[in-house]
This record gives sequence, C-alpha cells and structure tokens, in this order.
Amino acid sequence: MIIRLGFVSIAMAIFHNTPSSTFTYKLFSQRPREEALQRAIDIGRKNLAATQRILFYNAAHGIRLFRLSSQLIPLATHPDVLIDVAGVFKVELQKLGDFAKAHDIRLSMHPNQYTLLNGSDTVVDAAIQDLVYHAAILDGMGLDRSAIINIHVGGMYGDKEAAMERLYAKAPEVPEHVWRRLTFENDDKTYTLEETLAVSQRLNRPCMLDLHHDWCNPSSASPETLLPAIALTWGDIPMKIHVSSPKSSKDTKEFRSHADYIEPEPLIAFLKSCKEAGLARIDVMIEAKMKDYALFQLAEQLGKLRGVKRIDGGVLEW
Repeated sequence: MIIRLGFVSIAMAIFHNTPSSTFTYKLFSQRPREEALQRAIDIGRKNLAATQRILFYNAAHGIRLFRLSSQLIPLATHPDVLIDVAGVFKVELQKLGDFAKAHDIRLSMHPNQYTLLNGSDTVVDAAIQDLVYHAAILDGMGLDRSAIINIHVGGMYGDKEAAMERLYAKAPEVPEHVWRRLTFENDDKTYTLEETLAVSQRLNRPCMLDLHHDWCNPSSASPETLLPAIALTWGDIPMKIHVSSPKSSKDTKEFRSHADYIEPEPLIAFLKSCKEAGLARIDVMIEAKMKDYALFQLAEQLGKLRGVKRIDGGVLEW
C-alpha cells in the first residue's frame, strides 16, 4: 500500500511566501474601480506565484499531495467585483497545472465552513458561486477529477433530517463541472461519519473521512468498520483522508483545535486497517499548525515502523 502525505496552503520552510494575500472590499471601494480591479488581479497573480514556489518546494522534497489556498484570488466572487478567474489567470493556472501533473502532485481545495448547500436559497446561491470559483481554478489547471473540492454536509437548522433532505433537493442546482469534483466530509459537531457516508452514498460522491472530527463527534460505528463502504464511494479515485491531532485533552475546549504536529499512533492504527482492507493507495492530508514540518516529522515516524519503507519525502510503502 502506498501512503502519500500532504499539507495545507503554506510551506513553513519558505520564508515570506503566502498564497493568501488579501485585498478587502473596503479598500477596493476606496479606489477608482479600474485601479482597484487591477490591484485585486495583481494580488491574485502574487498568490499564484507563491503557490508555484510551494509546488517547486514540494516536488523537490518528494511531496505528492497539497491543498491549495481558497484565498488565491481576492474578491473573485464578490458581487460588486466578480473576476473572471479562468480568463484573467489562464496562463498562470495552466503553468501550475502542468507542473503539478508533471510531478504527480495531487491538488485539492476546501472552501470555508460557510459554503453550505442546505441553507436558505441565498446561502445556497452564494455557496454555488463559491464552488464555481474553486472549480475554475482546478479546471484552469487542467486537472482531472481526482483534484477534489471538499465541503461539509452543512448546517442542522434545528432539524437534521429536514436539513439533509434540503441538501438532496438543492444538489441538482450545482453545475456538473463542479459536482464532479465535490466530496463530503464529516464534521466535528453536527454530521457524524455515518451520516456523512449516507449522504455520500445517496449523492454518489466520495466521503472524506476526518479522523479528528470523528473523535470529536463519533458515530456508533468506528472508521475502521466503515472503511470498506467509505472506500467504495471513491470509485477509481485514490481515497483521501484528513488527519490532525487535538491541541489538548478531550475534556477541554481546545480538543477540537489542531495541534502543531501529529500524534502518529491513532493514524497508524487506521492505516493498518487500510492495508488489511487491501487498499492500493491512501492519500493523507495533514491538518497541523506546523504544515510541512509536521509532514516531515510524521513521515520519519511512519518510516521507522516494521514493514514500512519511506520511498520519498512524503511517500511511504507499507
């Protein structure tokens, strides 16, 4: 079984290189429109250049999994701005995509918690617009459907069953080119892994397992028990999971917060189940505060296990 480790948004080892520089609408509105629009575009190009630098770094260090920042293009979806991402940044996106494909780096995106498909019509309309923006980035890079956009099931709104039914009703409104990239992730407060798996099965989309979220908001069945069904939702796309470690013990408020590094033992137990289930490959997105540093520490720890061979910076074979 191949295990590929990845990290999120920023490489800590690269000095002063953020792909998430911002430009607020307040600042935008204080300038002449054309000047303000050009400023937003320029910041977008700066963020994409920072992303290219991170991909260079990942390729050099044998990291084959990376989550792009959702803040690459500031104000792209603001109703008073609306930047044509695919058109304006065609050259930059194509360059990033070509590099990622040449170096077998799987990319993904994860919109914020307000991108919900089971809220009010206004909320859903805004969510779809945001998802179209994310898809424009991945489509502009020319990436296949393994480059996913991950979201949560949504809010409960006082009636979980009704909220899930609303998701099913609103799902057809998502454009097909966006829908083909969507995955649904269990969250730490509302929708358990079992419930998220049921949603994924009904909508025929992959189920993204977040191990830490399952510890915070457990199902009646363990992730190991649900693993075969989860794996089936991915079809011919390599299965991907999220892993983080709690910042503090379970009886504190910070249990849901992410620690700087990963405690390997719980992940090892789950990876063992993946191997026993016959998975050929598992992609593990590390959600830790120390980003790439956490990845290298975890790769070193996993590489010391009996039967595990570290074959690249962020790639292991078990």
